[in-house]
Amino acid sequence: MPGESFEALKRFFETQPAARKATQPLHAGAEVGLALDSGPAHFTLRGGAPTVEEGPAAAPDFTLTLPDGAVRRITSMTTDDVGEFGIAFFKLVLEKDPALKARVHIDAPTTQLIQHGYLGVLAVGGMKVAFWLLKNGVKNPKAAIDRLRGK
Repeated sequence: MPGESFEALKRFFETQPAARKATQPLHAGAEVGLALDSGPAHFTLRGGAPTVEEGPAAAPDFTLTLPDGAVRRITSMTTDDVGEFGIAFFKLVLEKDPALKARVHIDAPTTQLIQHGYLGVLAVGGMKVAFWLLKNGVKNPKAAIDRLRGK
């Protein structure tokens, strides 16, 4: 049974202008597993449009573990600035509080992440995200991927 976080993410990706803009660079086949407090879900593209569906991802590029607090923090933002969402997400990855900490597990090889368009998603975040990443020790997109892999 879907929970509050599932419904909030579904509404967010299907209706929030910044979320729709951020997912435009993704290619068919892009899939993200979502480990939510209420159970597994996944993000994918259906007919070119972003959607969140119940159940585990069949072949995720990466899996996000998102506690309810992290989902509330992201989905309650009202800005249309993709960069602000990107920074808010990366802050959740660095968060110490387990009720807010987002975790990323990369399931796919780097080449698949590139083929599915995730570097384009970073680019949509623009200089705002790039400067924030640089300030936090991430010098380039490969370094970001390596850091998320725990290298």
